[in-house]
Amino acid sequence: MLSVENLHAGYGDAEVLFGIDLQVEKGEVVAIVGSNGAGKTTLLRALSGIIQPTQGHVRLLGEDVTGMHTHNLVEKGLVMVPEGRRLFPRMSVRRNLEIAAYSSRARPHLAEQLREVYELFPILQERSDQLGGTLSGGQQQMVAIARGLVATPEVLMLDEVSLGLAPVMISRVYEAIRAIRDTGVTLVLVEQNVSQALSVADRAYVIQHGQVALSGSGKELQDNEEVRRVYLGLGPKEENLK
Repeated sequence: MLSVENLHAGYGDAEVLFGIDLQVEKGEVVAIVGSNGAGKTTLLRALSGIIQPTQGHVRLLGEDVTGMHTHNLVEKGLVMVPEGRRLFPRMSVRRNLEIAAYSSRARPHLAEQLREVYELFPILQERSDQLGGTLSGGQQQMVAIARGLVATPEVLMLDEVSLGLAPVMISRVYEAIRAIRDTGVTLVLVEQNVSQALSVADRAYVIQHGQVALSGSGKELQDNEEVRRVYLGLGPKEENLK
């Protein structure tokens, strides 16, 4: 579905990514985890066309889309939900969702997509006439995820969806992510909340200093002693202490 080969990217003369390789198969949830400043968000920005890679290739469904502009990538089905939600605060919830169907890909499916996201997040239908800026942080995150789905993605990339949310709202957001996975949408999840991300991921990549340090299934990385120690704040497993 999505293939990244030897990807280098950064900002001006400051390179942040140094040869990233990863694969995302159809229907998977792939988590990109790592500490703050490791290059996770830069990776999503390079994949979504916000910044231009300096080297390497990005392929979507076998097509080389390296360096393509963001609106063209959205037309092809590569959609990002950005960190910080980025809603239009003076537009209603419904208008925030409708505006995501601007592409020729999404426009014919708007009514169907609205029905589906309202089923996924019933509170948004209740608040459909409420201004986006007056919602709680968790509700705004629901709108941001729903807006990504209205764009009819082949691959939906989520950047730090749990950031700044209360624990109960994080649980609700991750319940929604599981439900989205069950519909067959392919998900790339960038998170500092490593425990939550690995719990839902089919596969995961650990990014350190702009490179892939570890990869494996979500379960394998949950059980990896380095990941447990560095990212989950846990000691060795009990059986390893005997």
